[in-house]
Amino acid sequence: AATVGAGPVLDLAVHAQRVYVCAAQAVRVYDVRKLAQPARVVTCEGQPTRLWAGAADLWVACEEGFVETRTLASEGADAGAAFVEPALGEYAFISALAAAPSERVALVADTEGVLHVWADSEEPRLSTGRGPEILDGLDLDSDFGGGPAFDDERVSLAYAGTPADLSAPLLSRMDAAALCDVGRPVNYVDAAVAGALKTLGGMGYAANPRAARRNQQPFGGPDWRRRWHGGAGGARDDRELTQGRPKFLSQQRRHGSRPAADRAEPAEPSSANSSAPPKHLQQMRIEYSRFGVEDFDFSLYNATAWSGLEGNVRNAYANALLQLLFFSGELRQLALAHCAGACADALCLSCQLGLLFRMLATAQGASCHASQLLQVLAQRPEAAALGLLEDAHGHVVGAYAVLARRLLRFVLEQATVECRRLQQPDARLVERVFGAAQQTTTLCPACRATSARESHVFAVDLDAPGSGSSGLAAALAGGSASVRRAESRGLSRQRAGFLDLVSRALARTDTQRAWCAQCKKFQLLTTDKRIMRAPEAYLALNFPPAAGEGEGSGSNPWQMTLPLSFALRVSAADTRALPDDDDAAHGEPRLELAAVVSSVRDTRRGPDHLVVHVRDPDDATRWLLLNDFLVQRVPVASVAAFHDWWRLPAIAVYARPDRHALQAAVAVVTRSHPYRISTRILTAPRSALDTQPPPVTSAARNASSNSARMRNAAVPLSKAEAESLERGTFRCALDAEFVVLEDAIMEVFSDGTRHMLRPPVHVLARLSAVRANPGDLHGVPFIDDYVAISRPVFDLATQYSGIHAGDLTVGLSPYRLSTMKEVYKKLRLLVDCNCVIIGHGLKHDFRVCNIVVPPALQRDTMLLFQSPSHIRPISLRFLYWYFSRKSIQTREHSSVEDAQATLKVFESYALCVAADRGLESVLDDIYSVGAS
Repeated sequence: AATVGAGPVLDLAVHAQRVYVCAAQAVRVYDVRKLAQPARVVTCEGQPTRLWAGAADLWVACEEGFVETRTLASEGADAGAAFVEPALGEYAFISALAAAPSERVALVADTEGVLHVWADSEEPRLSTGRGPEILDGLDLDSDFGGGPAFDDERVSLAYAGTPADLSAPLLSRMDAAALCDVGRPVNYVDAAVAGALKTLGGMGYAANPRAARRNQQPFGGPDWRRRWHGGAGGARDDRELTQGRPKFLSQQRRHGSRPAADRAEPAEPSSANSSAPPKHLQQMRIEYSRFGVEDFDFSLYNATAWSGLEGNVRNAYANALLQLLFFSGELRQLALAHCAGACADALCLSCQLGLLFRMLATAQGASCHASQLLQVLAQRPEAAALGLLEDAHGHVVGAYAVLARRLLRFVLEQATVECRRLQQPDARLVERVFGAAQQTTTLCPACRATSARESHVFAVDLDAPGSGSSGLAAALAGGSASVRRAESRGLSRQRAGFLDLVSRALARTDTQRAWCAQCKKFQLLTTDKRIMRAPEAYLALNFPPAAGEGEGSGSNPWQMTLPLSFALRVSAADTRALPDDDDAAHGEPRLELAAVVSSVRDTRRGPDHLVVHVRDPDDATRWLLLNDFLVQRVPVASVAAFHDWWRLPAIAVYARPDRHALQAAVAVVTRSHPYRISTRILTAPRSALDTQPPPVTSAARNASSNSARMRNAAVPLSKAEAESLERGTFRCALDAEFVVLEDAIMEVFSDGTRHMLRPPVHVLARLSAVRANPGDLHGVPFIDDYVAISRPVFDLATQYSGIHAGDLTVGLSPYRLSTMKEVYKKLRLLVDCNCVIIGHGLKHDFRVCNIVVPPALQRDTMLLFQSPSHIRPISLRFLYWYFSRKSIQTREHSSVEDAQATLKVFESYALCVAADRGLESVLDDIYSVGAS
């Protein structure tokens, strides 16, 4: 026996008296006559994983994806002539290696199930023998009786030919009529159980959820065969949902695929009571390749012009609610008018709503994410007090549907306060958009004291379908316990219809024990809550949580179909909802279903997630499903019907079609405060964090260096440059530096493999932009902002960001800091003015900055200098060195230096395109220089 060192033995080969062992990152050569020590240790170009020994050469396959040969006569010390690199997939590795006896053909198998064949000619020989010539002198017809005698050892099995009559089916053909169905397939392990597995000794253990009887497989319903065979019930797996296309852009470039515009949209399932939700209603998860989240093709899940929101950020449960608010036109206009103003509050939710709505409105179907708004929400102390935030592991107390109801009220309350700064004639315009005025009257039965107050409700809470009459409960306040029991046993069993629940919620009478100021003690007070007038625009209805919601009960008490419209009568004597076909509904305000937020469970005991259905603004007769980044059109029948256990209503929004008075009031505000970010933030930049305002003397304004108005290394734009920006003729080069706010969340399996659950959270730390227009200030920065960060930073990444400890802390930083909102509005202004932006790796920069820039405005040098035959992009440092023979980023990165280098590289690209040499020859030279 011989010890080969640390690590496993990957492969071995034998030739003569020598044994070649692939282990410990080298090839060790042993003599079988003395195995104590290796006779030689051969070092290869890469990490060897597979061996094959031929007559004269030793073939070594390396982990990096290439194969080299070694001469056996020198015990593998001398390199052979063959050195090949196969066209493996991006994520494939060599799993097996073999060569033909002639050593003219090599076979390589990879981990993606592909067999690669290498040969030295078009028709190579596999064998060193003479092949069919070994049968010279044999008469097949005479010596073998009309055919080859395969018992004769001289006859090769290759002489077995195909039948002469190819019209008849072969015996090996499997006819469809011969196939039979053996029964239902075995159910997969519940995702909740699989996620809770604890591995010990190669065996997984998990608690029994007791969702089924012991040793029994639950029957999935009569439509199991249709679901298993992929019937017309909606996409049941991810491959069917994406139409078989690769999810990663890098794989599509390598293997090729049809464009996203040719992809047919999956259909919404039409069958009810199915045993599992279709794939497009299940929770959408982003997969990550080695190129990061930018490599994921979101267009596979969206063929519309409306953008979705990604769910790989904390508190992303709010995506459905944010989409609901975005499709509320009047609220969207108010938020846009507010965010373009001079609001100095860094944690203003209305500003963040407006900036998010602007991105969604201009993204043209590109995937977006609301990370900036959600980070501001996490910094609001009221959000933590209301329990609106997830913990560090992404968990919440209760169900997400309950959090969405709280979040809706909180956002609308904050918008009411913040949008008053617009100085519109009607300071409570947000309240006119959502909800209605409500009067609350409190009566003490003992002293008959009465008090009344008015308030505003943004959403109306419905009762459960099986709840009893609140009016009878008020009449029996203080009565005997037997009467209360009679009420609970009788009336609570009468299931109320949806319009009855709405009527009960609009005019509600409750009893509660509270302090009576007249009696000077606690009494059972009667509280009557009644809306005073019909809502002017939108009425949000909150559905109560089902029994066990949040624990995964798997039941649905809402076995009903929501009405697409109803009439609303509001008066002092009668407040109730009426069907459209009721004679009493004539002349009353009419409400139409505008949006539905639903809670969906992938499994009966799994966690819930939220999706939203909204009316398509382009076609009011069609509906849109928005499930995070998945957006598709669906029929109305699948929106209003709640008959499946996996879908529960959370919020339903009804809108008045005749809201002309409100739209006119909103139009007055938008005319006086249009969405137009002022260029003053670039000509005279200020920040709410500035402790001392810059001087405004005439000498400072006329200083040629503009040092009085400079922020760090930036020289503000002149009036002529601002006018050029507004005309759309301004160009700039941009670079950004980021820090890691939270580390990536990885899932490590027992075999050592890892799976990324959530990528690291990056935040903008510094943004720099330099002028690209010709002139005296060409290449001079006009934006150089450091972003103040109050949250703990996981990693400053100083080597790559140039950010040191204290640089982003207010009071400690040597730089003039800005808030994230101030820096973002400068970038938003450049995009709104159609400014052409030059950069290197702009897709990643814009993604972290949380902004979508049209491709027509991007000039990305990383893509301009990328060869179609090479997946790996070229770094900015090498490109700048190639064209100028100067080095950058020698110590730390600087966004100003990188932006200026990017501008130089782009100007070199323009010269290459205009020159006769052409870009192709320059690319070939770049890759050849880089390889050397």
